[in-house]
Amino acid sequence: MATRKKQRATVGPTAGAIDRLQDRMKRLQTEAENLLRRTQKQAAQLITKDQRKAVERLLGQAARLREDLEKRAERAAKDIEARAERFLSTLEKEAAKRLDPVLRRLDVPTRAEIQALNRRLSQLERRLASKPSPPSGPASSPGPGASPSGGESSPA
Repeated sequence: MATRKKQRATVGPTAGAIDRLQDRMKRLQTEAENLLRRTQKQAAQLITKDQRKAVERLLGQAARLREDLEKRAERAAKDIEARAERFLSTLEKEAAKRLDPVLRRLDVPTRAEIQALNRRLSQLERRLASKPSPPSGPASSPGPGASPSGGESSPA
């Protein structure tokens, strides 16, 4: 490494010119960096007012956009609910239309028939509850499967 330094020193006038050029380049770079910093500061001072206005404008637009999106989402949700209700109604009608013949063939009672039987049963229970019960005693009432004549009763 010492030989390289000696070679530079021995080169003469070209070595001094390179050193001076390097010094000038460093100064130029430093001045350019200082100029850039000053320009950035001035730009920041000038732009801050405009930036505030721009940010306020953007925030206003964002708020309006949010409100618009919320309204659209509400409308879409209502529309989806209405469609779902219509679809469910149509599905129930179709299912009833297709199941009724099958149930008739299977001879399964309908809901209306079961409800009618429940009403009749309730009426009979009320009638029985409202009738005065005969005096109970072992000799006066026959057992549950016996007829008054003493034989077994036949189902009616």
